[in-house]
Amino acid sequence: MNLFKTTISALALIATTSMAATAQDKPQVAFIPQIAGIPYYVAMREGADRAAAELGVTYVQEGPTSTNAVDQLRIFEGFVNQGFDVIAISPLDEESLKPAIAKAREAGIIILTSDADAPGSDRQYFVAQALDRDLGYTLLDEAVARVGDAGKIAIVSDSPTIQSMQNWIAAIKERAETTYPGIEIVSVDHTDGTAARAYQFATDAMTRHPDLKAVLGMASTTCPGIAQAVEAADAIGHVLSAGYCSPNTAREYIHSGAMPYSVLWNPSDLGYLTVWIADHLLKGGEITGTMDVPGLPAPATYLPETNIILLGPPAVFTPENVDDFDF
Repeated sequence: MNLFKTTISALALIATTSMAATAQDKPQVAFIPQIAGIPYYVAMREGADRAAAELGVTYVQEGPTSTNAVDQLRIFEGFVNQGFDVIAISPLDEESLKPAIAKAREAGIIILTSDADAPGSDRQYFVAQALDRDLGYTLLDEAVARVGDAGKIAIVSDSPTIQSMQNWIAAIKERAETTYPGIEIVSVDHTDGTAARAYQFATDAMTRHPDLKAVLGMASTTCPGIAQAVEAADAIGHVLSAGYCSPNTAREYIHSGAMPYSVLWNPSDLGYLTVWIADHLLKGGEITGTMDVPGLPAPATYLPETNIILLGPPAVFTPENVDDFDF
């Protein structure tokens, strides 16, 4: 009986060891979002999990509980110490990440940025949802189509260290200067990553500028706040709010009229593409001009001058199509 138990225990140990070895043999890919738990990054995880299951990759997603660059750096360094094969990150603060990214590269880890970029770092590729210029132009063009090509517009963003949002703001300003000289950007405020702070900034902007035409939000976290401010001020039809928000985040405000549209992309597809690129690089694949990615509706495009891998053009969600999407 003792021999039987010993044999069973030994077989169980061998099986457990074999399963652990098999799991360890699978490529390990991590993604660090700017903040954990919001619908946008949940959708990214869903797409990434789908790609990981199809490709046989171990995928882990972990982000800070607030848009805190120190916490994001700590998570990044944790994945480096665990020996992940690929680490992708949506940077909150490029400068603080630069030394850590360089150290990870020296250790042989593939480093990608996804969703937001750190172009001055040693990251290898940026898996981009859309070009920053196109996102900025689209958001302003859609506003002008609704409020006219003259008037005051306020901008509410997240942390000023988030480079992608700074790029979108720069593109909006450039579009106004070159195409809509009658548009005046009256303020650019930065929140702490909460809708409550965005609400306050939007309310303040409407108070300071009774003739304000629109409030544009640069982050998913700002969208509910600016739309709620328009509703609370009974300004629907007088002040437009819009931003880079997922359909699920913006839906009730799109239908109420407080936020007639939002601009974004499909974050599930972005998550899928990020894991696909990670696996492709681990297998020694080349990054070329146009890449057919099974599981995505359209090919990805490589821009070699900036090492950007582009998912596609921005999408605009309106009352006519917002209910067709669930993310």
